[in-house]
Amino acid sequence: MNDNIIYAFIGLAAYIAYKKYTQYQVLKLVPALLKQGGQIVDVRTVEEFARANKKGSINIPLNALNSRINELDKTKPIIVCCASGSRSAIAKRTFLSNGYENVHNAGTWRSLNKF
Repeated sequence: MNDNIIYAFIGLAAYIAYKKYTQYQVLKLVPALLKQGGQIVDVRTVEEFARANKKGSINIPLNALNSRINELDKTKPIIVCCASGSRSAIAKRTFLSNGYENVHNAGTWRSLNKF
């Protein structure tokens, strides 16, 4: 096998492990964040959210986030989620660039169902 392919697989495995570890770290914080009044923001589409969602979460689709960002309280933690964690990563960056400081990417909305 070509060495470049091996390095690519190693890099991909390291990236996936890092993403899972960071999601695990956020999920450990969720109970405390919710006690502080944390707001769960699901950035999936309206259709995806309507099919299934975390009870109590707020649906603000990623494509509407910039126009609706002021609906959320900047003084409370924000926990963003989506289907895979990719859109919520973009949403986290959007929140941070708009002055929100206590923002956490929980990855998938399903991971929040145990809270």
